[in-house]
Amino acid sequence: MDISAEYVWLGVGFALIIAEVTMGNFILFFLGLAAALTGVAMWMGLPAENGIPYMLFAALALVLLVGVRSRMKLHLVGDSLQGSADDDFVGKEVSITSGFDDVSPGRGRVSYRGADWNARSEQVAFSPGAIIKITGRDGNTLIVNQETN
Repeated sequence: MDISAEYVWLGVGFALIIAEVTMGNFILFFLGLAAALTGVAMWMGLPAENGIPYMLFAALALVLLVGVRSRMKLHLVGDSLQGSADDDFVGKEVSITSGFDDVSPGRGRVSYRGADWNARSEQVAFSPGAIIKITGRDGNTLIVNQETN
């Protein structure tokens, strides 16, 4: 039994699309779509010589991954990931462990959830042990403000 190339491309394409269910990052889906479209193009008469199907697959995969995936991610994911990342920090209380003095004005270390973090503030000085609030985050640096009562 001889399976023609277009059916192999279609089979690989559908297998990758189905495998995407386990991944959830829209990479395998677009690779599968590119493979399936290559299979359809071969079924419609695209010659299989000189690596033409592979070039078509590569071009389709590149266009779909770079062009369509980034646009779909914006629509499907939105800003929810960014917003939820800072929810664990903003408004929480921390205590000053070091810094925020004449040697390092506006910068120091704070204790949050049992770990020491780099922190910065517009306020130049805090006394060690002072309780302050996190107002933002810049990477791994917490932005802190005013002492709380």
